Amino acid sequence: MAEYGHTTIATWVLPIIEALKPFCSTQEILQRAEIDPKCIVDANQRIPLENMKKLWGLAESISGDDCIGLQVTKYVNHTNLHALSYAHLASSSIRESLLRSARFSEVVTTAMRINVHDEQQQVIVSWEKVDDFPYEPSIHAIDAFMALLIKSIRKICPDVHHHLISINLERPRPATLERHQLMYKCPINFSADICEIRFKQEFVDRKLSSGNDELVRVNEQALIGYLERLKKNDIVSMTSRVLVDLMATGNFSQEVVAKELGISCRGLYRKLKERGSSYQTVLDEIRQYQAVQYLKQNDTPITSIAYKLGFGDTSSFSRSFKKWTGQSPREFRTKHSRDVSTESCID
Repeated sequence: MAEYGHTTIATWVLPIIEALKPFCSTQEILQRAEIDPKCIVDANQRIPLENMKKLWGLAESISGDDCIGLQVTKYVNHTNLHALSYAHLASSSIRESLLRSARFSEVVTTAMRINVHDEQQQVIVSWEKVDDFPYEPSIHAIDAFMALLIKSIRKICPDVHHHLISINLERPRPATLERHQLMYKCPINFSADICEIRFKQEFVDRKLSSGNDELVRVNEQALIGYLERLKKNDIVSMTSRVLVDLMATGNFSQEVVAKELGISCRGLYRKLKERGSSYQTVLDEIRQYQAVQYLKQNDTPITSIAYKLGFGDTSSFSRSFKKWTGQSPREFRTKHSRDVSTESCID
């Protein structure tokens, strides 16, 4: 394990070496990147980020392609990202899929976080490295992740390009823009301050006829199990599990969570800060996710949802939910119900 402990899912190596087959042998590239060829076919294995960064650097130098990340996405299949791709395909909306990608982003890599937020009728998906990761991430890795997100959305929403507002990339402008333009078909800004994709909000919240809640649950359980095995000693994961367990009791203060974890409140604060997180951040992520699931159930009053999630009143719940999604709980439920009804009529 690397000194800083950050890793990537081992099967992510497979599409990279597939893209490099015209240039060199698999054995040669893995040997130069110091990656064990025995582990790359097992999604339960992890590759240290230092080795992945070396692999991406070799990929560019060997291929002579300064957009090799885009080329790699041609060779990605659903199993390369464990159950995340299947959960995406079964999502009932693009927002649900994006939130799920953010929640389970560590399945793919522990060094980057995905953030999803609303701003003036736009939904912004951004990638940021975690505070304790000492290196700049590979521009090709970011290229691949962002392009893969668009390609995966296109499988369930072929008109996604009509709803893309802009793409911002921290990477320098490539020698030729053609492949980026073909991938996104929207304005692209290079050498930006942050890597992000901006969507039209109405598109992100559109009901998908391909949604399947049962398949989502099955694949989420697989993802949760994967992360538990990966991060059984990780404080963010442990805090999340305790919060979910305590949510129903209504007693899940930071002090209570710390006691459940067997550490002091100050110790919990420090450990979460070391991971670039906080008690409130973890709590908000769980509340947001569970709020969306509860609101899809029309028989659960909004007042009850507010109290289930630990809010003192519906007003504070509504303010938080609108901050998360750009919609009030009632607006979200009405739109979701209308979409379901429309879908039933069409069917």
